[in-house]
Amino acid sequence: MSTPRIGEIALARGVTATWWYTAVGVLVFVGFTISFWVLWTWAAPNLDATWRLPVTVAGGLAWLASAMLLLLDYRPSVLAVRDGEAHRPSSLHVLGLGLAAVSAALLGIGAASFVAVAAVIAFVLSVRPWTPGVRWRVVVGATIAVALVIFFEARTFGEQGIPGNAFAAPGLFILMTPSMTAFSLWWWEIVLELDRARAAESQLAATRERLRLANDVHDLQGHHLQVIALQLELAERLIAKYPAAAAEQIRAAQGAVNEARAGTRALATSFRGVPLPDELENAADLLRAAGHDVRMHVGAGTASAPADVLGPIVRESVTNVLKHGDGNRARIELTRDGDVWVYRMVNDAVGHGGSAAAGDGVRTDVAWGSGLTGMGERLEASGGDVEAWNDGTSFTVQVRLPVGHAPVAGTSGLPATTGEQA
Repeated sequence: MSTPRIGEIALARGVTATWWYTAVGVLVFVGFTISFWVLWTWAAPNLDATWRLPVTVAGGLAWLASAMLLLLDYRPSVLAVRDGEAHRPSSLHVLGLGLAAVSAALLGIGAASFVAVAAVIAFVLSVRPWTPGVRWRVVVGATIAVALVIFFEARTFGEQGIPGNAFAAPGLFILMTPSMTAFSLWWWEIVLELDRARAAESQLAATRERLRLANDVHDLQGHHLQVIALQLELAERLIAKYPAAAAEQIRAAQGAVNEARAGTRALATSFRGVPLPDELENAADLLRAAGHDVRMHVGAGTASAPADVLGPIVRESVTNVLKHGDGNRARIELTRDGDVWVYRMVNDAVGHGGSAAAGDGVRTDVAWGSGLTGMGERLEASGGDVEAWNDGTSFTVQVRLPVGHAPVAGTSGLPATTGEQA
């Protein structure tokens, strides 16, 4: 099994969160239904609450525990079915069914009602991982069965001196139990399918991009290789009688080789390039994953900021925080100040005295790491500068880059080097 990528893990976390919201919602609904049974047992004039009330409470707790176990088993079961694997009842499922049987018996005895038994059975049927077509047939059938049990049992209330409308609220909750449970789980499965569709779309986009790159490489290299082959073939024919002309063709072939290499490098650079907004989001996600409380401010109009220069700077500054930061908070800022892009990374690191800078405004109060030096060299070639300082509570790396900077050859998309904070 392949290792999931960071993006896939993030998506899985989102679906997992939605699942827990769904499961908690189902458990809350079951809890409300149980509370009605407890109140019914306590208030019904024909029931001896002295011993029936504890039995009903025990039955309700057993139902709640059963619901938790069945829900814990439901998610992996659905995921297995979606992946084409056979569904095999787990120990959680078997234990959940056993607790459901116990809860049905206790609720039926404690509340002296067949409706309580029918409610538990209907819930168990609704929470099973049925296929979509079967599920709704089961839910409709369970709802009709519960409605019939409620109808026939309500007819006996008059004989027991119980008002006919006294069972209206619990009866409504019980009647809604199968459909509410099924709708909640169905909604989560829709989110799961949307997540899978999004992942498939991402994979398809990546595949298309690879095909585009392969076609571009084929066109680029095929042209140059054909030219080189013709030039070398001509040089071979001329080398005996016209060595000077043959040498010229060999030099031309060498030039074609250099052009092919430069074209391949440029193509790889453009393929690896990441938009700057994505770089910033990835940086924030990476710092959050490392346990930092991240605040990010991106000013208006910064989408056009140059990713070729600032992208490696963003990665380098994140490396500094991850490897050498002493704090738990970080702030990422990208704004435009007139004709200058200003990028700032601040973390609450301590123990870094003094300040340092590179580029146009040099401050060298302390020695500082090769990573910041690399930033300064890259930015100086573009007319920018980088400063780093510690104000006693936080460590700041600030980059200033002219809006109309000249592109830096050979740096676009290159991975950042390992840096150190001073």
